[in-house]
Amino acid sequence: MANQIQHSQVVHASLAPTWSAISRMGAVQDWHPNVARSQVLTDHDSGIGASRRVEFQDGNSVVETVVEESESGYTTMEMSEMPLLDNAFVTIRITERSDDETEVTFSIDYRLRYGPLGWLINALMMKRMLRKAFETALAGLSHHLETGDLIADSVPAPTP
Repeated sequence: MANQIQHSQVVHASLAPTWSAISRMGAVQDWHPNVARSQVLTDHDSGIGASRRVEFQDGNSVVETVVEESESGYTTMEMSEMPLLDNAFVTIRITERSDDETEVTFSIDYRLRYGPLGWLINALMMKRMLRKAFETALAGLSHHLETGDLIADSVPAPTP
């Protein structure tokens, strides 16, 4: 049984810089608050076949490899080396809303290991954790694109 979670947010940036931040494999550490470090594992850091190891603030890590991409605004990465997930694909899609606004949608299709125990873990915590991770990532991306700030371990609160 596959699971899917999706979350969207409009960021105040044009399409080109939004796509650049998303499509460059090494750039995720610049805008994702949960990412401590991103190491590009291939000789190219964008496009099909590009791969990275993402190390999270909590000490966990995952390998992500681009398996599908279009310069018209989406990239799909296969995630591997994750203890709970048997199979996972993350897609990030961007859509121009105006000259200075872009809608960014994160979605994940995943299957958990451990049969009925995996189903319980998913129902009790995994869905909520993934939704929160997408909200945090999109807030970090939005702040980074609007200010140029590099995001550390949290998104700075807006100044009044």
